[in-house]
Amino acid sequence: AGTNLFIYVAIWVACAAGIGVVAWAALRSKRFRRWTTQDILIVAALGVLLEVYDNIIGDQFIKPVLSPIPGAEFLQLHDLPYMFLLMVGVALVRKPGCVTAMVFINFLLAALLFGSGHGVLDSTDGLTQGIFCDLYIVARRGAVFGPSAGRLSMVLDGLAIGILRGGPNAFLGDFNFDPYLNAQFYTWLQMWNDTWSNGLFNGIEAAISAVLAQRVAV
Repeated sequence: AGTNLFIYVAIWVACAAGIGVVAWAALRSKRFRRWTTQDILIVAALGVLLEVYDNIIGDQFIKPVLSPIPGAEFLQLHDLPYMFLLMVGVALVRKPGCVTAMVFINFLLAALLFGSGHGVLDSTDGLTQGIFCDLYIVARRGAVFGPSAGRLSMVLDGLAIGILRGGPNAFLGDFNFDPYLNAQFYTWLQMWNDTWSNGLFNGIEAAISAVLAQRVAV
């Protein structure tokens, strides 16, 4: 328990450091335009849509339809509409912090509407789905869905964002969040399978969604 607590606190510290880097890039870096009221409204609206899909449409309608299909859950097919909405937000805003903000609104609404077993402690699940994506956007220095971005560039950016949304979160969930918060434990093989399958298939879904998301944004 002590080790899990230490790792959990270390993850919070890492997330806080990541938020600091992203906030600096959004507010101070000359590579990015400043956030506008329109950006905030877009992120808020898409955060709500992510919640509507994630916990209402997805859980109540899409998953029951897909669950009888062999391998559907392993392939993360239910995440395709979610990743499309997320990529639309990235294509519209194109600024550091947009992914974390959308996912965090999704998790905040889920906690308010459906309850959360651990309150603010569960926020790490949302943060680790978004912060690595935003750090990638920072590292790309404004090139993600930029004016000169070609189709291949959009697809590769989508692939990276999808991998960074699904992979680290799945690993950290199995390795620390579930054992520490829910007393639910996994084997190393289960952790490996969850990590690569979530990362790879979320990446493919985001890559597929990227060009269409750009068309919606334009």
